[in-house]
Amino acid sequence: MADLEATENLIRGLMNPSNEERQAAEANFEALCNDPEKLCPMLFTALSTSQDVSVRSMSAVMVRKRVTKELFDKLAPATQEGVKQTLITAVTNEPEASVRHKIADTTGEIAAMVMEEREWPEMLPFLFNSAKSPTSTLRESAMLIFSRLTFVVGDKLLGFLNAIKEMLLATLADPESKDVRLAALNASACLVQALSSMENHISALNDLIPHMVQVLTAALNEKDEETSRTALEEFISIAEEAPKFFRRHMEPLVQMSIQIVTAAQLEDETRFLAVELLVTMAEQAPAMMRKQQLFLNNMVPLALQLMLVVEEIDLAEWNATSGDGDDDDTDMTSLDVGKDCLDRMALSLGGKTVFQLAFRADLVPAFLEHPDWKYRHAALCCISQIAEGCKKQMTENMGAIVDQLIGRFVDPHPRVRWAAINAMGQLETDLGPDLQEQYHAKVLPALVSTMDDVENHRVQSHSAAAIINFTENCSKTIMLPYLEPLLGKLVSLLLGGQRIVQEQAITAIASVADCVEEHFAMYYDRIMPTLKQMLNQCRAKEHRLLRGKTMECVSLIGLAVGKEVFVADARDVMDEFMATQSQTMDPDDPQASYLLQAWGRLAKALGHDFIPYLSVVMPPLLKSADVKPDVQIAEDDDEDNEEEGIATVIVQGEDGESSKKMAIKTSALEEKATACNMLVCYFAELQEGMFPYVEGVAKIMVPLLSFLYSEDVRTAAAALMPELAKSAVMSLRSGLCDSGFVNNLLSFIFEKLIKSIIEEPEPEVQSAMIEALHESLCNGGLGCLGSHEKVGHALQALATVTTEVLDRQQRRTDARKDEDYDDDEEEVQQEEAERDDQLLDEVCSALASVTKTHPEPVADGFQTHIETFGKLVQSDNNNMRRIGVCIIDELMENLQTHCQRYLPQLLPPLVQFCQDPAPEVRQASVYGLGVCAQYGGAPFQQAAADVLPAIFQLVQHPQGRMEANVHATDNAVSALGKVLEYQSPTIADRTGAMGAFLSYLPVEGDVEEGIEVHGRMCTFLERQDPTIMAEPNRWIPHVIKVFAAVIGTPSVDEKVTSRIKELLNGMQQSLPELVNGTVAALAPESQAKLTGLMSA
Repeated sequence: MADLEATENLIRGLMNPSNEERQAAEANFEALCNDPEKLCPMLFTALSTSQDVSVRSMSAVMVRKRVTKELFDKLAPATQEGVKQTLITAVTNEPEASVRHKIADTTGEIAAMVMEEREWPEMLPFLFNSAKSPTSTLRESAMLIFSRLTFVVGDKLLGFLNAIKEMLLATLADPESKDVRLAALNASACLVQALSSMENHISALNDLIPHMVQVLTAALNEKDEETSRTALEEFISIAEEAPKFFRRHMEPLVQMSIQIVTAAQLEDETRFLAVELLVTMAEQAPAMMRKQQLFLNNMVPLALQLMLVVEEIDLAEWNATSGDGDDDDTDMTSLDVGKDCLDRMALSLGGKTVFQLAFRADLVPAFLEHPDWKYRHAALCCISQIAEGCKKQMTENMGAIVDQLIGRFVDPHPRVRWAAINAMGQLETDLGPDLQEQYHAKVLPALVSTMDDVENHRVQSHSAAAIINFTENCSKTIMLPYLEPLLGKLVSLLLGGQRIVQEQAITAIASVADCVEEHFAMYYDRIMPTLKQMLNQCRAKEHRLLRGKTMECVSLIGLAVGKEVFVADARDVMDEFMATQSQTMDPDDPQASYLLQAWGRLAKALGHDFIPYLSVVMPPLLKSADVKPDVQIAEDDDEDNEEEGIATVIVQGEDGESSKKMAIKTSALEEKATACNMLVCYFAELQEGMFPYVEGVAKIMVPLLSFLYSEDVRTAAAALMPELAKSAVMSLRSGLCDSGFVNNLLSFIFEKLIKSIIEEPEPEVQSAMIEALHESLCNGGLGCLGSHEKVGHALQALATVTTEVLDRQQRRTDARKDEDYDDDEEEVQQEEAERDDQLLDEVCSALASVTKTHPEPVADGFQTHIETFGKLVQSDNNNMRRIGVCIIDELMENLQTHCQRYLPQLLPPLVQFCQDPAPEVRQASVYGLGVCAQYGGAPFQQAAADVLPAIFQLVQHPQGRMEANVHATDNAVSALGKVLEYQSPTIADRTGAMGAFLSYLPVEGDVEEGIEVHGRMCTFLERQDPTIMAEPNRWIPHVIKVFAAVIGTPSVDEKVTSRIKELLNGMQQSLPELVNGTVAALAPESQAKLTGLMSA
């Protein structure tokens, strides 16, 4: 046996407050960790036999930290068995509750680690027996250990499910101990979450629910709110992972939650958790909750009642605050909870459901007319909160809602006026640009009027803020008539208002300039001197935000009016910006962020004239882009206690299944994302002017493609990759670098980008990365991937994304079989499907660019992926079939003659889908047949007997000119033209085929194909095609009529128009009577077009 006294002294040393003694103990302990066979007996002996509570407690902590899988694997079998037995003994005999809990948690962790790969046959019997023990502390420990086991070895528990259920039923109803009941509730919640993907097994646990609810009910009856909150948190955790577990008992659960929310005697924290449970259920199982009438009838009234609890504060105090919200307290208030509830319900349940509930006669409409200002305030907050989720319904009722809001702009109470303006600003964002286009004549004058509320600075300030929202979704033509009164008012606020008013007024001026662009020039001389004066004078600490916003305004105006107008002030502005940047700023100085973005706008405004300033701008920008955010692992119980400015993000483990919750400062993420976006701006604008920074920027930005903590940073990094490639290639052309530099850079970019596409968890970011791959390939040029192997990696990445999309499509199909599936759920599914369609379109474009830049490697490697992309073609989803066929088209078109090896595989589906019921699929299919005719050579000739009938059927279809079909028919005509040009020997009746081709013209539906087809017609005429020349009196008049129809339209470009001119003049010389007669018979407008072109 290990020397217990020496072990106790070592462990006490680890807790010693003296740094010197503690560090010495830590060094000794670390040395012991290198000898697991010595460490474990010492720790476990102290854990089970020491008489010192603090030693046993610390031993439990050290066991949990140090006995890892790696260490356990190194132990001899006998030592491993000793560890197991000691844990069971220690948890059985420990008298101190706090230590016992630690030992139970440690036992659960180690049991999960062991049982994941090995057997511990004594563990489950120990738990089952302990759960029946006459000792309540052992019953509690059994539940604590079981909770730790479930997530790791849940699937291994299935064979014992009935016994586990009986154990949980007994402990949930424990007659003696509240602690046992609460631990059993946690164990039940953990088991349900662990089995959340196994619905049939979860349903077997439904009998637990009434007993789980009883744990909460008993705590409430005993007025034990701490236990009640813990119980509610367990229900919330189940709602997040397995909400349908509650399906058969939903009504009593909803009823209980409503009673808790409305129980005024309960603490706010308890009531708010009940709201969170209800809202979480709505978010995680919206279709199920839409069928719960009790839930629907009560949720909006509950939220509105919560929002009536608004602190009465002196209006002078209210006006002195500068926060964005109506309540600036950092703690969650009843108003905050009600607003959050409405927002999340609208987004989850859908606008159709929530709009009807909110605008029930006794709710928002009645509240708006209530004599108590808090009711009117609550109604306006409700409109603001549900606007995003109820966009469609709000748009349908927009006129009435706009009138209601404007009516409250003159409410007797300033906080109601503030809320009305706030709601209008939200609608401007969520319902734009429809609101701006239809109601500008009402909204803008009303907002200008509210700026006269000189006694209420927050109302004035918010009126200016609403102008910002208005301009973001507004065309310049709408804004122009309002510029004079609007800018006049904003400038007066800027010159004479309080600081909170000035800060919004100056941003509003900036947003107006951004909206009207060059039209702002007429006000430039009136406003720019004021802004320059503010830059010079606003230097006090309390003016830092105002000065930052002034930088924003100056730079946006400079960008709006253009270099020619701005250049007179540019030097003064740049000098002021440089002086600011040269100063040491506090970490929380808002000027830094504004300055970063202002430099970017000035670069765009001044173009290459900005390059001399890069030496000043780039160092701090690169520092911000490279900032390492302070990241810490967040504890599970920290979720509801997030500090302001701290966000939690879930980071997937390398195994793709495990995850960690990380806490990170949002300000650091925002600074990093802003800097990354500014780099995109600089490279896009200055291109080879950025060459001195290409290598340094690449070293920072390429790794950020996999930056775990921010989608915005990853998206910005993706957007920069094509710009980096373009800058390098243009620098090569300008002699600034050699090809080796470019090749190394491209290799660095593509290796990381392709890997990141596969690993990216968010489809939207993945789409941005695939777009970046496409554009980078286009900018990099022929062979830019560098090797066959990297081409294979690119193809694999695109195939992997396609498989992920197909899997999501299958999950959507399976979801439609759910008993709760309804129209609102279908709408959500359609939105997800549209996102996936866009992602596949990006895949198609990227595949085209890979093929175009690397035709031979793709020809060699694509066979491996035909089955994956072929699943798209086989889909019963129209868009997926279309994209699948488009992928075939892009492959064949960019492989050119290399495509011939694939024709036997790919021609049959193209022929087949020319008969597809979806016109977009027919269009893509017949386009592909034209490509195959152009590049297919002998293999096409062998299949011509099947191809030509498919083309002719579309060309000659009696409904081919209908709007739904015209694009498919136009593409069929284009394909026929290609067969006539490239595969003429395959056509038995060439005269008939040429006649069909010419007779269909002009092509006016598909503009792009129109240019192609009319150009091909010119080719046939230039070559004196024998079919046309054999019957000039038949075909020349028709050709001239086609020319007359297409001249001056998008169906011909400048090059084709020039060819038409040459052909007409040639015909005029060789067939004057026929041409003159034909032209004379045309309508005067057509005659004028032809004669005008011929004489031009």
